[in-house]
Amino acid sequence: MTEIAAALLLVLGAAIALIAAIGVARLPDAFLRMHAATKAGVVGAGLMLLGAGLAFGSAEAWLRVGLILIFLLVTVPIASHALGRAAYLGGAPLWPGSGPDALAGVLSRHEVDRSAPIPVPEEAPAMPQAPQPGPRRILLALAQGETSEAALLGGLDAVTTPGAEITLLSLLCAPSLSHTGPVPLGGAHYAKRLVERRLTAAREGAGALAARLQSECEARGLAFAARHEEGDALRLLERAAAHHDVTLLPRGAWFDQAQVLPPGMAEGRARAVAAPGLFIIAPCFQPPRALHFLHEGDAASGEALKRHLASGLFAALPLTITALDVPGAPLALADAVALASARGRQVRAGHPLPHPDHPLPREPFGGPVLAVIPAHSATASPAWRSLREGPGSILLA
Repeated sequence: MTEIAAALLLVLGAAIALIAAIGVARLPDAFLRMHAATKAGVVGAGLMLLGAGLAFGSAEAWLRVGLILIFLLVTVPIASHALGRAAYLGGAPLWPGSGPDALAGVLSRHEVDRSAPIPVPEEAPAMPQAPQPGPRRILLALAQGETSEAALLGGLDAVTTPGAEITLLSLLCAPSLSHTGPVPLGGAHYAKRLVERRLTAAREGAGALAARLQSECEARGLAFAARHEEGDALRLLERAAAHHDVTLLPRGAWFDQAQVLPPGMAEGRARAVAAPGLFIIAPCFQPPRALHFLHEGDAASGEALKRHLASGLFAALPLTITALDVPGAPLALADAVALASARGRQVRAGHPLPHPDHPLPREPFGGPVLAVIPAHSATASPAWRSLREGPGSILLA
């Protein structure tokens, strides 16, 4: 009976800790998330400690459990009160559903105004900025699909500048093409022949696509070099992209040229690529008339914006910068707008701030507007993923 009670206490404590962790991730403001976190620290941990005490049953175990529980009951409420007070005084936003603010007028609070548009600096830079050159090193990732050739050519026409150096990279994803699944006894010879036929067909398809793209480059008078590699396509592509300013990859295509992939598998493999400068091109791509950069309010997004501005890609287009609704976002957004303005860009701040846990609306980030998102997302928020997984073209910065 004691063992059953100990097991129930352990499971119940772990369940409360799990619910508290979900609350920390999903609740809408800092105060509600803090409320969930304290339940994990006191109730969840306390129940698991009681279960451990029952399981061991010794006086020494109960002494340790009692001391730990006293420590938790004394320290956790004080720490949570201090953190909540600091968050309130610092201006952490309150969820509207929490009800009236009972401390309004009692404690001085730094208010963050989220209703008014964030002003864009109007002062001109001290020194006139020279126009940014366009990308000089362009990589065409020759993934084969129904519309990949048209997408690559449309993207090439949009990003090519005079004097650009173009590389046609033909890849074969050898691990996928060599996978045959379980082989019956005596079937290794036929599996080997199947892989050889598959690789031969893939090389022929990749060679035909490369030849057509070479002809298109020659017709456009573009200088290019071509190379072919086989292996882990994800690593090979990221390694090659690191040496180029922009990498063109057609949406919905991958480097398994000899196989018919299940629906969505090509898009899933392409979403694993996180290389700055990756330009994922939709089949119906049209040259954009504006850019929309999604800032996550962190240092990684600031560095991504600097890389994008330095690349000179689509430098003549107007730029909108929008930040996710996270702590510190208004200040990060103002700094980002000031940086782009100092670089001579026509820029404005997007408003309102999108919620990080909600998919972004397609209208501001689609059609004639090209979405630009950080390549290495610090939060991997649903807002960020909704653009990466959507049907439109996106640019990773």
